[in-house]
Parts: sequence; C-alpha cells; structure tokens
Amino acid sequence: MRKTLIRFGLLLTLVIGAHVALWQSGAPQDMKLRLTLINAAAWAVILLPAIGVGLWLKAHRQRRDVSKE
Repeated sequence: MRKTLIRFGLLLTLVIGAHVALWQSGAPQDMKLRLTLINAAAWAVILLPAIGVGLWLKAHRQRRDVSKE
C-alpha cells in the first residue's frame, strides 16, 4: 500500500509539474486551457475505473474474510 501511495504521489507531481510548465510557456491561452482539460479528462478516464476496481476488490476481500470466520 505504501509503494502505491508513493507511486501515485510521484505521478501526481509529474502531471502537475507538466501543467505548470505548460502554463508558463508562451503558448496561446486557449490552447493551454484545451490541453489542460483534455489531459484532466484522460486521467479521469484512466484513474477513476482503476480506483473503483480497487475499492470493489477490497470490499469483496473483506466480505470473504468475514464469511470465513
């Protein structure tokens, strides 16, 4: 669990750093906004189902462990 949190923190730091670099660049404002929104939507599509499956699995494991007792 600790390794997962460290990896998630590292990933979050890299993504936020990339967004800061994008917003500090000389690109047009509307392009920065579009790229940020596209990236946020893509990460949501990737991470939300993975988090949901992890929570589902945890709940089923706990239920299985309780029924064995």
